[in-house]
Amino acid sequence: MAQESRFNIDLLRAEKDIDGLVKALRSDDGLIRQRAALALGDLAGLEAVGPLIRALGDPVTAVREAAVDSLTLLGSPAVGPLIELLDNPEASGRYDESAAAAGPVTVTGPGGLTWEIEAGRDLRRVYAAAILGEINDPAAIEPLVRAARDANDDVRCHATGAIAKFGSRAVEPLAGLLADPDPEIRIVAAGVLGDTGDPGAVEPLIGALRDKNDDVRGAAGGALMRMGDAAVGPLAAATKDADRNVRLYAAGALKYIGNPRAIEALQELARNGDTEERSVAEDAIEAIRMVRGEATLSAPTSR
Repeated sequence: MAQESRFNIDLLRAEKDIDGLVKALRSDDGLIRQRAALALGDLAGLEAVGPLIRALGDPVTAVREAAVDSLTLLGSPAVGPLIELLDNPEASGRYDESAAAAGPVTVTGPGGLTWEIEAGRDLRRVYAAAILGEINDPAAIEPLVRAARDANDDVRCHATGAIAKFGSRAVEPLAGLLADPDPEIRIVAAGVLGDTGDPGAVEPLIGALRDKNDDVRGAAGGALMRMGDAAVGPLAAATKDADRNVRLYAAGALKYIGNPRAIEALQELARNGDTEERSVAEDAIEAIRMVRGEATLSAPTSR
């Protein structure tokens, strides 16, 4: 009770008592720690970064999420320490581990997916990747690309999700990951390239349709579908590619996108392709006409 009265968060906030709020992050009361973490994001600067990073290993989800929100608000001062966490797994050991979870901790990542992280040290690194994506400082792009090859699956996943938030700036580093020896990394890179929605991602993804791994090709095809009309021209050209896999995936993606501009290329594939290519192309043409309500356009006129 004495400790709780000592940590009057409203008063500490009103007085802009940064030292008091940092001390409150060590309270035995999770609610006090949460409120202190939130207040630091509104009031503090560089001096709060270390304590908030320590709080990323807190056993209480609400405290961790408050620390994430505040580090994101702090922005630039947090970038360097967060990058160091990604680049050096041992860096987390410099933060007080007393509040770290002893067992698995569930966190929520991109797309609402939940993940169980075994140790506070890894937990901080996972959050570091996500926060860097929200801060969106270009200095974080290359560290996040390095983290996309991390030994920790959760760090890799959150790093690639963070890279996607950089939009057009993410295309080149993600395209580089499509050449990684690990097919799992290539699969994730292809998927995240599609999530950027940037037209610059189309050509690298078409290149990935030539990958020797079926799952990588499938991920690239799915990503191209999500690119929408921006991918129609390159995909139409890809229906003439020397690689049969590319031709088939291109036709499938064009069917999903449903843009009538693809019909001419698909008709040529239907005329010149093998049995499977012809079937896929004809199916795509029919689907495009049905979706766009243009089935009557194929009928000859009386003139």
